[in-house]
Amino acid sequence: MSERLATPEERQAIDAEASACVARLQAEPGAAERQAVYDWIAADPHHAVAFARAEAAWEMSQRLCADPPAIGALPRAGDDALALLLSRRGLMGGLLAASTAAVVATAAWRYAKDVQLYRTQIGERRTVVLSDGSRVQLNTGSTIEVAMTAKARKIRLVRGEALFEVAHNKARPFLVDAGTAQLRAVGTAFNVRIRDEVVELTVTEGVVAVTSGGQAIRSSGAAPHIAAGGGAVIRPGAVAPTQLDEAEMRQRTAWREGVIELDGETLAQAVEEFNRYRGAPIILGDARLANIRVGGRFEVDEADKFLLALETGFPIRAMPASDGSLLLVARP
Repeated sequence: MSERLATPEERQAIDAEASACVARLQAEPGAAERQAVYDWIAADPHHAVAFARAEAAWEMSQRLCADPPAIGALPRAGDDALALLLSRRGLMGGLLAASTAAVVATAAWRYAKDVQLYRTQIGERRTVVLSDGSRVQLNTGSTIEVAMTAKARKIRLVRGEALFEVAHNKARPFLVDAGTAQLRAVGTAFNVRIRDEVVELTVTEGVVAVTSGGQAIRSSGAAPHIAAGGGAVIRPGAVAPTQLDEAEMRQRTAWREGVIELDGETLAQAVEEFNRYRGAPIILGDARLANIRVGGRFEVDEADKFLLALETGFPIRAMPASDGSLLLVARP
């Protein structure tokens, strides 16, 4: 059954209320007011979408003011769930329910009690030891939320990439939300990366159950299982298992050693990897360069060595810009 489209007047009223809800939450309200906001978000899919849009606009204004966001306002610019919610195509394609579940879950996470926030800045890596002994390694520009209860260990990867080494405890499942992906493990190790269009899972030890589309995993037998040496590419409503060889496994987790491994990736892919660790990006100024295949092993902060190798081996020139970025163009 399709969702009824709101009238322009209804949309205007909903947008106004959503903006008011965002403003109230930034003012650190009491528990009752916070719950009232959450109830309003959960009451209607249009409310959830409007809240996500208003929240994104609020954060953009904070970035433009160059002020660091408050603890309660997590960075959302890289959050795939939010991008999906703001996509008209996604909403009209029948994914409104899953998207709404994702944003309502986000609100529940962000404004619940006893949620701990851990994050890394661009170029930073960090290891977090949780209260149960599990370890989480955060890659550059990553954020997680952690809620440890007597019955479950709940983590939400808000953005970026993390590797989870889970302490064994069958009585307290280890649950990770990343975009619209839900992952469940007991005692295992796995890497999760939120990309522009997909969530990428890599399992290094044990087994991980995975679903997508906003439906929580209630038991380990209710979802596809990805075993060690395998991975999955996850989109809303779709889980595509992949088998990985030893070189691919090493490449996907090389960031733990502060390394970028390139083995036949396109120049566009290589630039994307280096840009994850840079404040000022490398920009492909000529689309003809995008599909050049490159290889090598570089430290994450060795973009200069990578560019020198490019200029030596290919007709490419790296031109510095006044804002610190580097423009790659074809050399005559």
